[in-house]
Amino acid sequence: MASKFPKKKSRENELRTRKGHDMTWSCDKHGEPIKLYCVQHSISICHVCATKNHQKPCKLDDIEDVIFQRRVNFYDKKPKIEETKKQLKTLVPKIETVRANASRSIDVVEDQVKMTFEDKLKNVRDKKVRMLREIDEEADEEIRIINEKREKRIKDCNTEIEKEEKFLKYNEAKLLSDTKTISEVVTKKTNNLTGKNQHAINTLMNIESTIKRINQHDETLVNEAPQVLASIDDNLSLNVHQEVSDCLNRIQIEVERVKFVEGEVGGEYYGRIDGYIGKWELVKSIHIPSVVKLPRVCGFISEDEICVRGEINKDTHDTNINTQHTEKVIDEGVLITSCAPIDSNVIVCGKVRDDCTGDRLDGCITLYDRQWKVIRDISIPRNGHASYCSVYVDVDGDGMIIAAQFNQSNIYVINPADDKIVNTITMQGKKVWGEIQALSSGDIVWKTYYDKYTVISRSGEEKSAIHCNEWGLFSECRVDKLTDTLYISYWDRARKTCAVDQVSRGGVIQARRIVEYVKSDRPYYSSPCLVTPSGYLVGCDGDKLHLYKNTFIL
Repeated sequence: MASKFPKKKSRENELRTRKGHDMTWSCDKHGEPIKLYCVQHSISICHVCATKNHQKPCKLDDIEDVIFQRRVNFYDKKPKIEETKKQLKTLVPKIETVRANASRSIDVVEDQVKMTFEDKLKNVRDKKVRMLREIDEEADEEIRIINEKREKRIKDCNTEIEKEEKFLKYNEAKLLSDTKTISEVVTKKTNNLTGKNQHAINTLMNIESTIKRINQHDETLVNEAPQVLASIDDNLSLNVHQEVSDCLNRIQIEVERVKFVEGEVGGEYYGRIDGYIGKWELVKSIHIPSVVKLPRVCGFISEDEICVRGEINKDTHDTNINTQHTEKVIDEGVLITSCAPIDSNVIVCGKVRDDCTGDRLDGCITLYDRQWKVIRDISIPRNGHASYCSVYVDVDGDGMIIAAQFNQSNIYVINPADDKIVNTITMQGKKVWGEIQALSSGDIVWKTYYDKYTVISRSGEEKSAIHCNEWGLFSECRVDKLTDTLYISYWDRARKTCAVDQVSRGGVIQARRIVEYVKSDRPYYSSPCLVTPSGYLVGCDGDKLHLYKNTFIL
């Protein structure tokens, strides 16, 4: 415990110089004892100096009073120094605690990754055992023919399993590399805080040593005290304790956000490290060929393939973000609104038609294979009397198609196996103004006005309303299928840029303008900011597709 301050009388007795003070201190010029101190000139003088050179307006103080006051100043700073030292030293165990907690949190995520992939690798190997057993049972019927078939199938089986194992091991290694990178960021930051905290402690210890030294001689005390006092005030004003504490709290919060997310999108398994806000960095930009007239991004077909339509020619192109190659896949006359993969073989597309009649919408929903050959059309009820009809589609976590007609209140859930409508969701008082997106929870996000989005349950209950005045007329929303995070792109009039906000499914804006890019001079329709299953964010400025990757920062 800190000791109590002595009473005034005892403190004065302790700090007051004895009568006559240090008799060895004398005036260099006159040899007389130092008795006075000139306040105006900040100099210690003898009686002769005072008589000759320091008459009025100079103000003279008794040297013993000056020495006493300087010691009082140091004495009064001592409790604050001790308290600050005590506070800084309390951070040492806290730093170690945060470092240990962060390490344990990362270890938990790493263990989860390892356990998950261990199970999946076991399932793949069990699959191999089952396949081999089936092959052996079939081989008994025709020895020669079955053996030939068996050898071929074993080879194919091994090739498939090796491919799947390689894929899983690659993803596991990538995820563990991501956690290692995050751990290194945390370690570097906590090491910096340790150094900063220790530097502050060392500085205060040096100040204490200096005070002890200059207190031993009156002359040194008088001459060096102002600079030492100023140094004390400067170091105490830095408030290192609060700064380090705030940094530690921020590290704790950011590390606790880190999580391992996984799921299936379009029949393919994906897993990644996510959960943090981070910083989105541009990985590369992909030029959209000039043959795509008035381009607009409609959706992703696979992890590497983006669907881009040409508004003028009403044609559809497939851009591979790995090879950066763009290929026309649907000829003129078909205007696609949206698309999504159902599985590794089938894509569903919503379309626009201007010749709709009757009570059914035919040709507004089409299934394609991965070579963009038409499999078949799916029909839904036609609402309203307009001949010009737009239908928006997506695929939910169960592989069901969700579809809705523009300016109508119904969303249809369709089984792609038999094209039957298994559920009709009606939102009272609101209509579809654009894209609809399925969340992994089963809820649906749909655009209900130019700058408004609504999250509803499968029963049609409104769960949250998402709105921001800055999003304006041309906002677009896309959902990260693994995290249910919403990414809303819009034209920022003030900055004259295309910007993207990150929003939770509950409607909370988590981060503003996570990416920004300048709209090109090339005419184009506003495009959504897609999120691929592996976590890449793809934006379009009208001339290029910009690919961003999120990185963990502190």
